[in-house]
Amino acid sequence: MLKFFRDQKNSWLMKGILILTALSFISLFRWGNIAEQIPDESKAIAVVDGKKITVAQFINEFYQKVKSVGKITQAPFTVKDAIESGMLLPELNQIVSRAVMEAAVNNLKLTVPDNDVRDAVKNMLIFGDVDGSFSMAAYKKYLSDMGLSEKRFIDDIFLDMRTQQLTTAAGTLSAVPQSMAETAYNVQNEKRSADVFTITPAKLKITGKPTAQEKEALYKELAEQLTAPEYRSFTVMFLTLDEVSKKINLSEQELLEVFNENKDSYTIEEIRDVDQMLFDSKEEADKAYSALQKGQKFMDVAQKFAHQTEDQTKLGDVTPSTATGDWADVVFTAKKGEIIAPVQTAFGWQILRVNSITPKVERKFKEVRDEIEQKLIASMAFDTLSETAVALDDRFGAGETIEDVAKSTGFPVKKFTLIDSAGLDENGKKADISQNVLATAFAADAGKESPMVEDGTGFFVLRVDEVRDPVVKPIEKSQKEIQEAWLSEKQQEKAKQIAQDIETLLNKGISPKEISKQTGVPYQRLKEITRHDSKLPAAVLYRLFNEPVKTVVTYPSASELLVARTISVTPANPKKDVIGVAGLRRQMREQMAKEKADAVLADYAVYLGIKIHEDTVQKAFSYLTKSIQQNEEDY
Repeated sequence: MLKFFRDQKNSWLMKGILILTALSFISLFRWGNIAEQIPDESKAIAVVDGKKITVAQFINEFYQKVKSVGKITQAPFTVKDAIESGMLLPELNQIVSRAVMEAAVNNLKLTVPDNDVRDAVKNMLIFGDVDGSFSMAAYKKYLSDMGLSEKRFIDDIFLDMRTQQLTTAAGTLSAVPQSMAETAYNVQNEKRSADVFTITPAKLKITGKPTAQEKEALYKELAEQLTAPEYRSFTVMFLTLDEVSKKINLSEQELLEVFNENKDSYTIEEIRDVDQMLFDSKEEADKAYSALQKGQKFMDVAQKFAHQTEDQTKLGDVTPSTATGDWADVVFTAKKGEIIAPVQTAFGWQILRVNSITPKVERKFKEVRDEIEQKLIASMAFDTLSETAVALDDRFGAGETIEDVAKSTGFPVKKFTLIDSAGLDENGKKADISQNVLATAFAADAGKESPMVEDGTGFFVLRVDEVRDPVVKPIEKSQKEIQEAWLSEKQQEKAKQIAQDIETLLNKGISPKEISKQTGVPYQRLKEITRHDSKLPAAVLYRLFNEPVKTVVTYPSASELLVARTISVTPANPKKDVIGVAGLRRQMREQMAKEKADAVLADYAVYLGIKIHEDTVQKAFSYLTKSIQQNEEDY
């Protein structure tokens, strides 16, 4: 969160943290069985400067981040999505990073006046109205979208501003001499012009045919390319959530019990449409409130006393869960049309009015009955699937075949005939098969059922029925490949000879136009190219800018052969671009400051003593993983 405010320091802070914790985190991925119970929420997953980061704090932050991503993307985003996209470890790193920042600035006794924090928030573009003024509505919407309390948001800004003082201090100690900046400017901005010939081997005409000896030699060289891959045929039985779900039956009583336990989940919150005015002082707010009591219109008072437009005054719809300000309690106890006397908040004094009230709606059991059934079955199916997989694994271990087990359980079986390790059949057609199944098929012994393997949302077991070993195609069936290889080889040889001829002619002083006419190779004059120009490969640019003028450079690539020669140099003139030099000098100074800030935070990370409790982290991670099946739907 607050990415726009933290971009400058994320890299150097995370660098220092990861150096200290990477080795510890590696072992966290060797998880055992998923924890059956919520881990002790008061236990520490990490300790920074004696301050604990608890399991409860990490889990709450993670759930909040998942909700925030869903709101920002305006698309369904679950705990499962977050874990599968790799958010667990980065989120833990972010929490530990914040603790290190807080401990470091506290240790250095860095602080920021409250007014500066307030001004910083009011001046953020994200909270600006159309006329550039601070919009309370935009501010409240942001807090709601991000799932932040007002206190947490202000605390984060305060911490960010204090931490920024470290980089500022490092910057004051980072001096870049003018001469150094001018030298770097000269190197970066020098320009050169060059003649470039482009030879395309594939377009060159070759006459003749390969001899018998050439064919034999090429056949031996192409042996690996001409070898048909290993093919395998195998039988697979799939255990899927869909199949298991069909076997789960729930009674009406069970569904009703779940409904009664989770009534809040089926309640639409009360909605209140609210207007507001914001003032810097209580005196200003009291004057406006007095005018309202005398009968003046709310919008007129907002314009006259708070200097707000109508859009700035309309806070809009709020609910008990989205009302994050200090004024939330009074708003939800007020009557429709009531104007609330000035309330002090983190940003000043607010006057609020409740325009309308939409009562909360509690959905009935019959309305949500099917929805509950679907969610319960989905939740139960995973555990049932896992238990079934273990039971069937025992049956295979006892000697039963895939066909026997499939017949008694009804699970689907599919046969794959002669598939290679890339998932292609003999005709080169892609088989409908997952990479996990394919890898297992090519690692298994023939004739035996494999162990039960987890594959996404299910399990599978397979048996390799046939293995066809790799075999080299006979020379009679390899004539097309041999002819193509011979032609390519001859074209490359001809292209190299043409390149040598062009180089010789250039060194003799023949004009590029005449050389192009003699050889049939097109050329172009590239003017004022730079060291980072996209028109030429980096290797060619490097040589053109580091070899003397008139030096001929030849560069072979996969599909072309380039012959280039520098014809002129345009030196950079830093004296004529004072602004450009100043900008480069500033970049160099900022880079030096960043490197020094890296060192400061890395040293502080060591000094503070970060301790990661691996067992507790593993339990927290396992609990969140378990919640994909059991807790994500609040059952």
